[in-house]
Amino acid sequence: MKYSNLIPYHKILENLDTNNFKNKKKITIYNLYNFNPLVLNKYLQYFLKQKGIKSEILSSEFDQIDQELISPNFNFKCSKSNILIIGSDINLKLSFNESKIDFYLKNLKNNLNQCLKKNNNSKNFQIIFWNCITLKSDFFNTRDKFYLSRKKINNFNEYLHKLSKKYKNLQVLDINKISNLVGIENFYDQKNYYISKIPYSEQSHNYITFELSQIINSIFTPNKKCLVLDLDNTLWGGILSEDGTEGIDLGITYIGEKYKNFQRYIKFLLKRGVILAICSKNDIKEVKESFKQNSEMVLKFEDFSSVKINWDLKYININKIAKELNIGKDSIVFFDDLDFEREQMKKFNPSVNVIEVPKDPEYFIQAIENSGFFHQYTLTNEDKRKKYQYEILKKAHDFKSSMKNIDEFLINLSMKLEISNINKFNFDRSVQLTKKTNQFNLTTKRYNNSELESFLKSNDQISLVARLKDKFGDHGITALVMAKRKNKKIWTIDTFLLSCRILGRKVENILLYELLKKLKQKKANFIEGIYIKTNKNQQYKDFFVNNSFIKKNNHYLFNLSNLKKVKNNFFKVKYE
Repeated sequence: MKYSNLIPYHKILENLDTNNFKNKKKITIYNLYNFNPLVLNKYLQYFLKQKGIKSEILSSEFDQIDQELISPNFNFKCSKSNILIIGSDINLKLSFNESKIDFYLKNLKNNLNQCLKKNNNSKNFQIIFWNCITLKSDFFNTRDKFYLSRKKINNFNEYLHKLSKKYKNLQVLDINKISNLVGIENFYDQKNYYISKIPYSEQSHNYITFELSQIINSIFTPNKKCLVLDLDNTLWGGILSEDGTEGIDLGITYIGEKYKNFQRYIKFLLKRGVILAICSKNDIKEVKESFKQNSEMVLKFEDFSSVKINWDLKYININKIAKELNIGKDSIVFFDDLDFEREQMKKFNPSVNVIEVPKDPEYFIQAIENSGFFHQYTLTNEDKRKKYQYEILKKAHDFKSSMKNIDEFLINLSMKLEISNINKFNFDRSVQLTKKTNQFNLTTKRYNNSELESFLKSNDQISLVARLKDKFGDHGITALVMAKRKNKKIWTIDTFLLSCRILGRKVENILLYELLKKLKQKKANFIEGIYIKTNKNQQYKDFFVNNSFIKKNNHYLFNLSNLKKVKNNFFKVKYE
């Protein structure tokens, strides 16, 4: 967000009067602040509404953080909430001396630890904790005391960062970053604080709540998978077909440096696991030559997992990209400097997410960051390997076209399926799969870290993940099935999903068979399958019936006494 996008408070109130939400998501937020959060709450509701999230916000009494955290009713309040926000601004304690800062930070640390331990297993519950803002220097009469106190605050903030690594349900709002963006003198509204205990300026309310909305949205909404980019006046300045390889504006000039910095950012997204693709009206030979010969180019042609460089309509090329990468169009984000191309995409391919591109390339990075499409707080090993995985997927796709039929293709892939229990090494990826998988997701359940940890603690559960390898490489952990005991005779499939990358390879059939074998070993009599219909999983509505389950009302039942060995010509199955 930049200053020109700041929303006045009266506009916030006007937009909160309607109940027109894009989605049906509704969350409850409970907050603990050492200031009056009235304005902050309204701004937060507004920005969440822009993301299709309706929110109910409950607040504690003024400056009651310590009292609330030890209150007998606190756990009950948390159990009724999806998000707990704790914000304690150290600058509002105006009578600080060094010893008081020590006491204050120690209390914050103890209270936060207590809260995390109490609520670590709370269902569907996340904590967002503000870190401590750097002190204003006029609190102290000596420079040494100021720097010593600032060091203590920095140490506390570092401690928070480490704590967020330990507790997966803890997110940290970097209030220092926001104060640096706004400027410490513009950050506070001292007059308003003395009148109403509302300490922040209108600028600060915009920035703080926008960042909070980004964090909350990332918790409840899966990230998009693929960024599709135009080339001319998007990745570089100018028109390649007119200006030539050496004539495009990239690096060197004032404008060119903006485009080069944008490419650096795109490279960063690639390392973060975002799939890159090109959709450009150009000559492919000229494009390849430009990537190869222009020394200012940060991105390489090989960084893009799918390339559609031709003179076809872009909304049609997007369909080809989605098919080639085997992802849904709603997982694609389109970034093109031309208004015409963006409007055409919205009209004829409305499932694709379109970012409004600023005229000045200086704000390209902001536009993508502010969209929240790739906002990610947890990075798994699978994310880091995403480009490699889609490269081998493309090789397999090309290989498939040379085979006579699907069975010949699968046999010649030399597939290996490595199955293991969910453990600490694949835990983060398992959570991620439940949040991001849509096409083959039979029960549609989503798990956060604490929920999955709670599920795994039971003795009456089986939770398996599968890693797929073939002749072209390692696809990573791409399948998951979880089952739990319903009663003495019946177990229920709680979660069953596959990444879209491996659909069509019959992995689901093998994984189901392996689950049924384990259940039979546990002396189970029946297994219950559940299918919950969505707009995205309808092609798999008959999965259980096709695997000999009998439909009973709104679920499917399989008698384990009828389990027969599944003929497997395609896989080598290995348990880790």
